[in-house]
Amino acid sequence: MVKVSFVCPIFNKSKYLKDVLNALNKQTGNFEKEFIFVNDGSSDNSLELLKSLTKGWKNKKILSQKNKGPASATQRGIDFSTGDYIKLVGGDDVLSPNCTKTLLDVLRQSNAVAVFSRYKLVENIKKFDFENKPLQNLRVLKDPLQKTILSSYSGTSPNLYCRKTIEKSGGCDLRLFIEDFSLVLGLSKLGKFSFIDNVTSIGPADDPNRIMLGKQTQLIHDFNAALYYFFIENDSLPSNLKKLACLKAIGRAEKWARRIKNQSFFNKMNLLKLKLYIGDKNYLKFLKMSCLFFYDDFNDEKIRYKIS
Repeated sequence: MVKVSFVCPIFNKSKYLKDVLNALNKQTGNFEKEFIFVNDGSSDNSLELLKSLTKGWKNKKILSQKNKGPASATQRGIDFSTGDYIKLVGGDDVLSPNCTKTLLDVLRQSNAVAVFSRYKLVENIKKFDFENKPLQNLRVLKDPLQKTILSSYSGTSPNLYCRKTIEKSGGCDLRLFIEDFSLVLGLSKLGKFSFIDNVTSIGPADDPNRIMLGKQTQLIHDFNAALYYFFIENDSLPSNLKKLACLKAIGRAEKWARRIKNQSFFNKMNLLKLKLYIGDKNYLKFLKMSCLFFYDDFNDEKIRYKIS
């Protein structure tokens, strides 16, 4: 029987833990379960609540560390895992009862290293009813690296990953705060990706402590930094992929500057884009500058783990 390791980093999630753990405990499917929780330096009562609510659970590990961020906490959980597959779970996300079974079936049938489903933000996670639908719009990408660069595939709770492939890829980049894009980027050069449109997990829509809501600048920066570190370590990849990565990173930073920081169209990122179009091939420099841009005159934005 295959084993699925549920890896759940937790930082100040006491408000949601009962619902998150209840959904985890009700996962259906004929597979062995392993639960690994990583308390990432919570300052609320998350750790005490976690211990109380999982009392009596079989095959459970609770780890604690000083606050280092989701990349560090997630990778530590992966390092302690023993399953064939890794099911990441956000500390405020609720899985549908058949979430893991559905993803596992797709992953094994398509012989992929990662499967991605849909995730939905809702006003009240307690009142949401999942629809038990057959597979919706299954697609398989045989060579997902280019699309991963362009579409920034990422995510935790809606996805399932092959643990051996994570080990081969190196897993989450610990030089970053955010975990998911660097993880997926590494997997994308090692095997197929599968996608379905079923909603398999939900999260609260209005919580400012969620990274995607309260730390958007950190998120965008780390997506660019993930590309930078990835191409440092994979310098032999084709130049067309490096150029695509530069255009994506520069465009992401430029949109952030105009939409969030009210900068004009005439900013550093558009100058870099012009240099790319006229043939400058110093791609690593461009990727690095798309990260350094976030440190320029934006003193109200606190980026953790800046690149050097």
